[in-house]
Amino acid sequence: MQKSIVQMMMIVINIVGVLGCAGLSHQTPQDEVRSLEPFHPPRHLQELAGVWAYADDTGSNTITLNEAGKGHYDWEDGWFETHELKDGVWKGKWMQAGNDREGGFELKWLDDSPVARGRWWYTRIGQDHNPLEPGGTFTMQRISSFLTGGK
Repeated sequence: MQKSIVQMMMIVINIVGVLGCAGLSHQTPQDEVRSLEPFHPPRHLQELAGVWAYADDTGSNTITLNEAGKGHYDWEDGWFETHELKDGVWKGKWMQAGNDREGGFELKWLDDSPVARGRWWYTRIGQDHNPLEPGGTFTMQRISSFLTGGK
């Protein structure tokens, strides 16, 4: 009788182990972040306040924005400012004092994704106010959210 109880316990332990491992078989890809709450694009400038990850073909950086959607980033002493946030579309201007350039940008959130995708372009390089350089594409994703007290 004791032998059959031990055998049953071993079977139960094996079943629990197999079921536990089966739950681990689906893993989230490393670059994909899943949230239990549905994502909704920011609708007001104040909702942009926080730290954002910027990424393009050349690399990535962080940009810290205030409640007006404005903020500094380290690359070439850059400045980022929002001019419009409407219907999931984010538009604005960027400036880089370090390399004497500025331009515009437009981002869109698609499919309830937390990643905004868009393009940037030049409006000035040095004294050239009609540069032929095309710009590029980039993404922005919020890293953290906060209110900055109007700074």
